[in-house]
Amino acid sequence: MASQFRDDLLESYSDAELIDHIRSSLASAPHSRAFNLSSKFIAKCFELSEIEDATKAAKVASQLGIRAPSVRRIALNPQEVSAFAITDRIEGATLDVIWTKLSWFTTIRLGLQLRRFVNILRSVTSPTAGSLATGECRSFWLEDRFGLPANSGPKEFTHFFRFWPDFTSMRRAMQIAGQISVPKIHRTRSISS
Repeated sequence: MASQFRDDLLESYSDAELIDHIRSSLASAPHSRAFNLSSKFIAKCFELSEIEDATKAAKVASQLGIRAPSVRRIALNPQEVSAFAITDRIEGATLDVIWTKLSWFTTIRLGLQLRRFVNILRSVTSPTAGSLATGECRSFWLEDRFGLPANSGPKEFTHFFRFWPDFTSMRRAMQIAGQISVPKIHRTRSISS
């Protein structure tokens, strides 16, 4: 079924209608979270817990002069615990697709441009570690059983990084933390006949 989405009605559609249009449109690539809504808009799927951070990051990037697509609308899909950000569609190939086809000159130029973007983004400071909007830290490298608490300050962040290289055992970690010591377990050997 082809989508009958109309660009001029973007703000008029209910979330349910908009999600129906998104679901009936084509994904931009196999196994992609982006859908080609029209020649002007693209819809990107996020988990509900990520949508606020994604929109805030795009807004801050634009404010800093980094070209980023504008988020035009958010459509919530609570049944699937997801949300769609409808953004301006930018024509062209993505960097991961064309990277191997770039000339040396273009690669160096692009590297310098990306370095400039990173330096600009480093100028944004936050009183907490983690994302700009929620303060949640989502990193494969920082996840452990309990994770870094949302809105952690520099002290907690530093403690987290210092804890793991020094970790040898739970007993030792509890002693360092000044907690009640872990009772020693006396094991008895049994000889099986």
